[in-house]
Amino acid sequence: MHRIAATPGGWNPDTEGVIFIEQTPASIIFLTAADTDIQTLATVVSKLPANFPSLRVTNLLQLQQQLTIDTYAETILEKAQIIILRLLGGRSYWSYGLEVLEEIVAKTKAQLIILPGDDRPDHDLISHSTVSLSIVNQVWCYLTEAGVDNFTNALLLISNHIFNKNYPIIPPVTIPKVGYYQWNYHLKPDNYIGAVGILFYRAHYLSGNLDPIDSLCQALVKYNLEPIPIFVSSLRDPDIQTEVLTYFKPQDQNAIQLLINTTSFSISSTSEDGSQPPLFSLNIPVLQVILSGGTLEQWENNFMGLSPRDIAMNVALPEVDGRIISRVISFKAVENWNSALETNVVRYVAVENRINFVAELAKNWINLQQKPPSKRRIAIILANYPCRDGRLANGVGLDTPASCIKVLQALKTAGYSLDNYPETGEELIDQLTSGITNDPEGWELRSVYQSLSFEAYQQYFLTLPLSIQTAIKDRWNNHFQEKQKTSKGFAISGIQLGNIFIGIQPSRGYDLDPSLNYHAPDLEPTPEYLGFYYWLRSQFQADAIIHLGKHGNLEWLPGKSVGLSEKCYPEIALGALPNFYPFIVNDPGEGTQAKRRSQAVILDHLTPPLTRAELYGSLQQLEGLMDEYYQAQSLDPSRLSLISERIIQLIQQENLEEELGLPKLNKKAVFNEQNSIFSELDRYLCELKEAQIRDGLHIFGQCPQGEQLRDLIIAIARHPDSKRLGLTRAIAEDWQLEFDPLTSDYGEIINQTINDQFCRTVGDGVAVIEEYAINLIEKLPPLA
Repeated sequence: MHRIAATPGGWNPDTEGVIFIEQTPASIIFLTAADTDIQTLATVVSKLPANFPSLRVTNLLQLQQQLTIDTYAETILEKAQIIILRLLGGRSYWSYGLEVLEEIVAKTKAQLIILPGDDRPDHDLISHSTVSLSIVNQVWCYLTEAGVDNFTNALLLISNHIFNKNYPIIPPVTIPKVGYYQWNYHLKPDNYIGAVGILFYRAHYLSGNLDPIDSLCQALVKYNLEPIPIFVSSLRDPDIQTEVLTYFKPQDQNAIQLLINTTSFSISSTSEDGSQPPLFSLNIPVLQVILSGGTLEQWENNFMGLSPRDIAMNVALPEVDGRIISRVISFKAVENWNSALETNVVRYVAVENRINFVAELAKNWINLQQKPPSKRRIAIILANYPCRDGRLANGVGLDTPASCIKVLQALKTAGYSLDNYPETGEELIDQLTSGITNDPEGWELRSVYQSLSFEAYQQYFLTLPLSIQTAIKDRWNNHFQEKQKTSKGFAISGIQLGNIFIGIQPSRGYDLDPSLNYHAPDLEPTPEYLGFYYWLRSQFQADAIIHLGKHGNLEWLPGKSVGLSEKCYPEIALGALPNFYPFIVNDPGEGTQAKRRSQAVILDHLTPPLTRAELYGSLQQLEGLMDEYYQAQSLDPSRLSLISERIIQLIQQENLEEELGLPKLNKKAVFNEQNSIFSELDRYLCELKEAQIRDGLHIFGQCPQGEQLRDLIIAIARHPDSKRLGLTRAIAEDWQLEFDPLTSDYGEIINQTINDQFCRTVGDGVAVIEEYAINLIEKLPPLA
């Protein structure tokens, strides 16, 4: 059990363990999960009348375990005359605590006010209150409007009602749900290069919890960016989003060029008409920054970076909106101990180097927007694992060389400065392998087109945190010293085509230590690796990077899982550059790794074209023999022995006994189990024939053509969802068939005619349905 003894009733960021909250009893107990409520109450308590009933406040995050709740109930709650609970998330969020509160008021006859923690009514919660609904509603209005005056009047109202006081009160003062925060705007420079919107919660504005916002504004100004900080009560309301647009997209001024969002959750929704949230109309990059609910010390010592709560609210859900995950910029810290409330007052404290990173990232995104395409310098990085030329430009499901050509063509069309670029994927690989690559077999014979001197590397290396310098020296110093004996710098693999550089991502050092694997979480990158990315930033002066195809190794370098620090290697290598990452759509898990650890914008690409496996060779021959066998049963039984013998021979020839789950076949086994053997074979061939497989590789930016497009459309349309049957099921239903083409046993005997074709088994019927689906799709008009 954790005892918060040094500061009775104090705050502990560890909400997982059992906590003993040391407070003395009071007449009024206020329970809330919002630090901003506690900050406001800390100001309010000094403004209350003399002899006002005693008041205690506790953060609900400290009341998560049953033993903690039971202990607090026995020592504090049972002695209260009224308990006020603000609960965000509904009854299920704190169900055990609610049960305890109801038992207490039934036992002690104390009063209970239960309110939702936001401005959305929750009739289920409110119904558990014991005071009149009119009082509950008034208190809720005060607390929802928030601010010191409203909180003060809420407590005065409660005191009048519960303790028969007669304090004068005023109605709730309406405070705008959206507003401009007048920070230290006198710091404005004269040479702004762009405007950056900042969104943060109104609760922070009203409670004065503004250190991260002030620090962020100041950092943006240092990069000649104009901050426009706007507070909001929530972004879930489309009307609030529309009002926000009046600040970010004013009629008579230029719109913001980038948005930094500090609020939690997602604003996306699945509307019936397919409309997008109003904020999406900005059509600009949105950086998601995190105001962590933990402490700086926790973050520094946690290899995960953030708590599950922070990840869910401030990373995972915002990702749904396509926001660019940047950095955590502040942490909670105890500001002071409030002796009247017997609780710690917790505020957000900004972390300067994290805020500077976000500001630099914002500047780089705006620079990318403002530069004309002909001036933009772009680096395209191709993965290479294992580090052999035969695996150069590998990407899962992607024809990466051909995709790179498509990207180059698109850049050229858009006006980028691009000289003499290859016209095919083969030409690209030939040009790359004419120079030095990661493959050691060609190091002595191939040209070096660009390099980073050891002197330049050493100057850069000395700017890294001392702990990083030590770790890299301990791992790679012997290798680095040997390298210095044989060359004057690090060769940079790749080719420059005007303002476009196509590079080969360096090895993480496996050739030097083959025991290590591609995803090793504790393998520091080599000096060559850091030198490669430093060259991109400092000498090639890339404005943005494209990591083409799943997946490279940058996002797997050591460091925190999310909420990176300046000591995390993905940040050390990449810096604050915009990072675009074409990534296969069916692997969001590893795509998320890149989003969270390298501020990547994921550009989903299709899987390779999909088609039915069909049968070929001896398997196709087996299918034909099976058809002959079942026809001979009724038409020419004398041929059965000959056909079955040939079938058994092919089963043995192709070693299918194990695939069919059969023992090694002999004449006796065949004679005794022939029907079951052939039934299992029939089922196996049908399932294999209908299996969905890849048909080649996808080319980024290119739609499949011909039969590949047809089969891909069928593969996608075949699968049902909550609103449609799926293509083959719809055909089966239209034909009034009694089997499900997606789930039925393909070997099941049906002996029926389907679409004028006799079908002995479900598998035969599915083949007829698939053939009909092909004919349907082929009749569709061509894509425009």
